[in-house]
Amino acid sequence: MRDLDLIFKELKACMGKEDPESKAKFNETLAYLQENDSPEVQERLRKFMDQGLDEIKTDIEVLRKQIEEEYEILPLSYIAKNYFNKSRTWLYQRLNGYKVRGKVYTLSDSEKEIFNSAVKDLAQRIGAIHLS
Repeated sequence: MRDLDLIFKELKACMGKEDPESKAKFNETLAYLQENDSPEVQERLRKFMDQGLDEIKTDIEVLRKQIEEEYEILPLSYIAKNYFNKSRTWLYQRLNGYKVRGKVYTLSDSEKEIFNSAVKDLAQRIGAIHLS
């Protein structure tokens, strides 16, 4: 059997990539693991998945912190009112994925486009301000 450390390193290198070569390598590595299934492989796979989930959790926490810091400078009330015709609370709930009446609400793809356009518009407008 090949070295499991190397196998999982190869698997991780291919994850999330969309190019045909990476997809083929990913599928080849998974097939090899399935063909050589054993309690050791299953335990290593479980540890690999747990480590991956921990990394994702850390990435999400870092991203949320960055978003919170950046949203503090954004005029969310203005964006909500002028671009969505909604309240600041409505926008804040969707930006943070909060539960409302038992359902998690987020921005739809079209609402994300509106939000991104609003931020770009505000950036241009603020960038055009200068004192003489």
